[in-house]
Amino acid sequence: LLDTGAATAQDDEQVKVIGDLRIGIPLFNIYLNEADELSRRLCVELAEWAMESDRPLDEGTAALAHSLAGSSATVGYTELSGLARALEHALMRSIGVGRATPGEPQLFNDAAEEIRRLLHQFAAGFLHRVSTPLMKRLEQHELDLAAVATRPDDAAPAEPSDAPTASLPLQAVPEAEAEAEAEA
Repeated sequence: LLDTGAATAQDDEQVKVIGDLRIGIPLFNIYLNEADELSRRLCVELAEWAMESDRPLDEGTAALAHSLAGSSATVGYTELSGLARALEHALMRSIGVGRATPGEPQLFNDAAEEIRRLLHQFAAGFLHRVSTPLMKRLEQHELDLAAVATRPDDAAPAEPSDAPTASLPLQAVPEAEAEAEAEA
């Protein structure tokens, strides 16, 4: 007969438990190494762009956010995946505009720094939620740029708003949850 208690203890040694997530240690280590490098590069690229925000963002910057969203969904960290996906969408809209709109450099850098902060907390074994005010700022940015993109050419340009708005769900969060479920 097998000792199931010993088998369970051995299985637990191969798993990292963070909050309600159970992640195999090899996947956890790969995720942390890759996500740390991606987030570092994202922060550097956005900081450099913030100093020259009259030039368009490089699509590679959005690809970094995309990769972070996907890898975070793979390990089940849907909150971080949703933030990275929202940042990716915001970056792509900015790339479409071809230059920074007012407040974008600060917003994008805040989002990238939040990603790094959450990753460091995750590495230490803590599963934290994304800052609600930051997610609301990203939602508002998305709404503002969508409004600019759909207005007729002869209409007056709309300035992005810093005014608080009702919380609207991001398309990115359900998408990230669906990706996490599909890969589980």
